[in-house]
Formats: sequence, C-alpha cells, structure tokens
Amino acid sequence: MMWLSWRQVRAQTLIVVAALVALAFYLVLTGPHLSHLYHSTVATCQVRNDCGPVLNNFQSQFHLGRLAGIVVLVAPALVGVFWGAPLIAKELESGTYRLAWTQSISRSRWIITKFCLVGLSSMVVVGLLSLMYTWWSSAYLLAYDGQFMLVNYVTRDVVPIGYAAFAFALGVAAGALIRRSVAAMAATLVGYVLFLAGFTLWVRPHLISPLRRSTAFPLPFSGRGQGAPLGSNDLLVSQQTTNAAGRVIGQNGGIGPNGATLFSSVRGAPSGTTRFDGVGICPNKFTVHPITANPPSRTVGNLIATEVNKCVRSFHLREVVSYQPVSRYWTFQWYELTIFIVLALALAGFSWWWVRRRIS
Repeated sequence: MMWLSWRQVRAQTLIVVAALVALAFYLVLTGPHLSHLYHSTVATCQVRNDCGPVLNNFQSQFHLGRLAGIVVLVAPALVGVFWGAPLIAKELESGTYRLAWTQSISRSRWIITKFCLVGLSSMVVVGLLSLMYTWWSSAYLLAYDGQFMLVNYVTRDVVPIGYAAFAFALGVAAGALIRRSVAAMAATLVGYVLFLAGFTLWVRPHLISPLRRSTAFPLPFSGRGQGAPLGSNDLLVSQQTTNAAGRVIGQNGGIGPNGATLFSSVRGAPSGTTRFDGVGICPNKFTVHPITANPPSRTVGNLIATEVNKCVRSFHLREVVSYQPVSRYWTFQWYELTIFIVLALALAGFSWWWVRRRIS
C-alpha cells in the first residue's frame, strides 16, 4: 500500500524536490553575502539615521531571492490543490479505489496510509521552504523590521507548516465530498484563501488580549506624528480617537470614518466661528479660517496652527491604540500552528469517517 501510494505521487514529489534543491542552492549562495552587506552598510547607516540610498541599493540586490517568499506564501495552497484535492477524488472519479479495497486492504488503512505519506511529506516540504527563507531573509528583517507584517509573518518560522497541513486536509476532505478532481481543487483553493483571510483579519489579532495605550490626541501642527507610537515590529489592532466622555469618535488617528482631522465654517454664526468636524464647535474664534489660507504665509500659518491647536486641546481628546507587542511574536506563531494542526486533524478525521461510512 505504501509503495502504491508513493507511485501515485512520485512525479509531483520529484518535481518539488528538484525545485527545493535549486532554491536551497541559490539561497545558500546568496545568504551569506546578503548578511555581510547588511552588517557592512545598513547597520552602519542605521546608527547615523541616514539609510535612504543604502537601503535602496540593499533592496535591489536580490530580487530573485525574494521570490522565495512568494513561493512560501503560495506553497500551502498548492499543496492543498495539487496534493490534497486529487488524493481521494482522483481514485473516486476513476473507480480505482474499488481495486484497492478488494486486495485485503481496509478503508481505514487505505486513507490513513495516504494521509500519512502525502500529508507529512507536504508539511516537511513547506517546513524546509520556510526554514530556508527564514534564514535567508533574516538580514532583510533586521533592515526593515516588521515581524508582524503580513508577508513576513505568514512566510517565516513555523506557521507555514500549519497552513500546509490545513490546506492538505482541506483538499482531501473536498475531494472526498465532491468526488471530482478539478472541482475539488477549485473548492480547496477558494476555501483555503477565504479561511486564511478571515483568520488573519478577525482571529489572529485577538489570540491574546491586546495591550492598550492612551495618549493625548496629537495636535495637527505639532509635528508629533502619532499620539501613541508603536514599534515597527508591533502589530496594530486598532487606533481610535475618543472624546472627553470616552466615546469613540474616530478611527485611524483622526476624526470620522476616513481618519481625517477637518475644520469647517459654521453657517449663520459670527465670523470666525469654526466647527471641529465630528467633535463640536471650537470655543475660540479663528482669525483666519484654515481652509481660506491656502497656501498660507508663514505668519498666517503660525496663527492658524495656534488657533487650531487651542481648539483641539479644549476637547480633551484621547488616542487609544490596541496592539500586540513584538515580544509575543513566538507565542502567536505557536498558537497559530497549533490551531491549524488541530483543524487539519479534524478535517482528516472527517475524511476518514466519510470514506468508511459514506462511500460505497
């Protein structure tokens, strides 16, 4: 049974192994040079805080190597589509499963053998891809930070292994249910993409209760930037603006649905009366309205800044940021790996039950 299962997937496996060896060869050749280039140029300019041209040169060196990140990103989906979905669907479609079941091979042994051989192989392949890319891209991560950035998080360390297990098990379950290879492949791809997108948007940020920072709302002309700055490696969950009563009146660092900080004239009110849009009418009169002075002179600009900031301070706004610190990165990786492995086992159990009870 093991030999038969191997013969059914050996062509795809040999192609994948050849591609894996070629990619590993390239990464091993270029990785040390990339690390040397970072430590000899980028690390030095980071100390001086003058990295513009240096980073551009550093980024342009290894376009081909960064394709490895794309390979790791799509590898789990390819595993589900080309290894998982046809695994049972192809045999059900052609009827060859009946021959296997008449050769003193039970249904349980038939599906468990296939799952173990191909499923574990897919996890090993994606794990090796992720390991190689993690090692190769470590210098890039030092240069650009962003461990929680989507493209970095889902292509490095251990979570791609969980994605591969889940995609494979999803493909097998789809094949057992649909019994048509092409239809099962399409359903697997759509289901995997939608589930991973939903997990990324709504589940991952809340695997652990996020931390919160509350600071005074940033004054528009103060040059302070964000009111509650995060590290470049932290994961931003939400950024809200609250009024003095604690009610949320803005998102994304501003006021209103688009995250802007706007002022408008009040019709029928005395000259200089200005509304802080989404908040209220400013208690101070504006000598020059912010909209009418465009572009303002330096003197007028300073006057506008003073009057706008006085208005903003009067409302006692706060900026509340929810975030996941980078110190939780590995905790998130292991949590997510565990979740996807458990989901894969649940799908595998369903496929085993379906083959034993519902397929004749």
